[in-house]
Amino acid sequence: MGTQDAISKKELEYSEQYRTKVNQYVEKQHPIVRGLHRVLQGLSLLCLANAAICFGVALYYTFLWAMTGGFTSLGAATYLPNAWVNFGLSMSLVVFPWGLDSMLMRAFPAVIFPVAWYRSYKPLPFMTGVGAFFAGLGIMCAGAPGAAHFIGLASQVIQKLF
Repeated sequence: MGTQDAISKKELEYSEQYRTKVNQYVEKQHPIVRGLHRVLQGLSLLCLANAAICFGVALYYTFLWAMTGGFTSLGAATYLPNAWVNFGLSMSLVVFPWGLDSMLMRAFPAVIFPVAWYRSYKPLPFMTGVGAFFAGLGIMCAGAPGAAHFIGLASQVIQKLF
């Protein structure tokens, strides 16, 4: 039990050191950059909520398909493939604000990443500058298909509403 407690204490210490480094770096940034960082954190939470909703819809259509026995017997079940594609692309969309935040802050990984909540048995690396910008660009490019898909999906929803 003593070894487990020592490891947990060390993990928490590394996580706290990482958060301290990031917070010191964020405090040095211009207030507009800090404000945009907070906006991107909020956008990231909205994207996570969107992914959870898309997952629920996909599970609903899967359940509907399983209970009816096929795609053609029930009109609504034909939405099943689209529902799973929407879920996959919503997960892609989740990383889009993470990449934008890294590019904006020129810090990788920024607090917006899940690594900020991760406990590690070794120190978490933190880089700044041009390398962090390009790391954020790569992450943002990974989220670009989801962003492009959901812009089209949102325009379809708006057209159906009005």
